[in-house]
Amino acid sequence: MQTQDIHLGSPLSTACFSPALAARQPVAARLLANALSRGHMAHAYLLTGRCIADKWLMARQLAAYLNCEKEDKEKSGSCLLSYTDLNDLGEPQKVVDDKTFSSACQNCRWLFRDEHPKAWVLLSRDAGKSGKIPVESARNLSEELARTSQYLRVVVIDDASEWAFHRPAANALLKTIEEPRSNCLFLLFGECEEDVLRTIVSRCQPIPLNNRFEENIGFLARQSPSLKSRLEASAWSSDENRDLIRKMRGELFLSTPPHKRVAEKDALKFSHHLQEELEEHGGEKLFDLAINIEVENLAGSYRTDAKYSRYLLELFKLGEEAKLQLDHYVTKKGVCETFVLSWLKLRQNLIR
Repeated sequence: MQTQDIHLGSPLSTACFSPALAARQPVAARLLANALSRGHMAHAYLLTGRCIADKWLMARQLAAYLNCEKEDKEKSGSCLLSYTDLNDLGEPQKVVDDKTFSSACQNCRWLFRDEHPKAWVLLSRDAGKSGKIPVESARNLSEELARTSQYLRVVVIDDASEWAFHRPAANALLKTIEEPRSNCLFLLFGECEEDVLRTIVSRCQPIPLNNRFEENIGFLARQSPSLKSRLEASAWSSDENRDLIRKMRGELFLSTPPHKRVAEKDALKFSHHLQEELEEHGGEKLFDLAINIEVENLAGSYRTDAKYSRYLLELFKLGEEAKLQLDHYVTKKGVCETFVLSWLKLRQNLIR
């Protein structure tokens, strides 16, 4: 994996990302900001996770920062940074006014509208009739990046999964990433590293993003009317999943209400059960299912009692951390024991 020098003057903070995005994605924001502050970034990053909206925001905010002409961007960020994030409903936080927009630099105005002719390049499977990235697009990209440019070009590949490429397109992209001939940065999107060709992964630095809770097949999906139909249309109620639910509810750890004490040996027994099920089922399904059962155990008390709301928030974080660990090849035994014992500690704190 190659690196490139990007000289930006004074040391950099996470001002390249909006406070809201940096709070939602602290690991990704910190890794990228630290690389920028050292002036030594990788040529290519693979952004993993299911949070598509935050991947696009991170790419756009990074592209704007790298090309913004504002003198004090190290302190306050790019010209239109405060207008490039979403609220909890997935809508823009603010509507940029004409005066603010006209006072922004040309690069930021172009990037705000996804119209920059040089600094913003998208390689998408939507361009191909077959639903795969056309080899012509990959080759044209290589030719374009061979030309000199005054901009730092950010190349976004919105689906880097193995099935998004014809083999010639993948080979052309590999060569371009391996031998970049201009000042450019590749940002590849994928749900997990396993979905991406190993040859591509080896040329990128993986950056894990947290999944937004509403994108889980869990508590918020059950509570949100807008996601209820998606949940019902999923395989969640299949015979296989009903059998999993029955087995999970039979575990003493999960059948005991959260405000009651559970012995560590029973928590470890549940951990062993999770580990066995991971051999047959995906980790995301299992962790989401276990957390859903806990939500049901609370019988709605999380809506009126702040301590149960905080408890669930921390439990959701544990679930996301467990999924990330699986994505990064931590042993199933280690992931399950860490998840369940940390969950047990949350329960013990709830009782105190």
